[in-house]
Amino acid sequence: MENIKFSNCEGVEYEIKWRKPHRSYNADGLCCNPQVKDPKILIDPTLRENRTLSVLIEEVTHAFFWDIPEKDVRKFAPRLAKIIKKAGWAKEGSD
Repeated sequence: MENIKFSNCEGVEYEIKWRKPHRSYNADGLCCNPQVKDPKILIDPTLRENRTLSVLIEEVTHAFFWDIPEKDVRKFAPRLAKIIKKAGWAKEGSD
């Protein structure tokens, strides 16, 4: 997958890299604090489609709304992923 760059609502530029976070995090994805230099989002590229979508939503949500508690973002992300899938959106090449 190709790396993706975007800016959050405060103008902080992030780069999404399809790389598993270090094992010390025990996570499928990781979003850096927006205050660090060149913040990144890391997402394990080996995840299945539904999990990839959920983790992508979760980490991008952190990039935009850093102060929202992790437990709330973890509830939100899979629900939005399910809505997106039900609306007919799918990963490229999965048709």
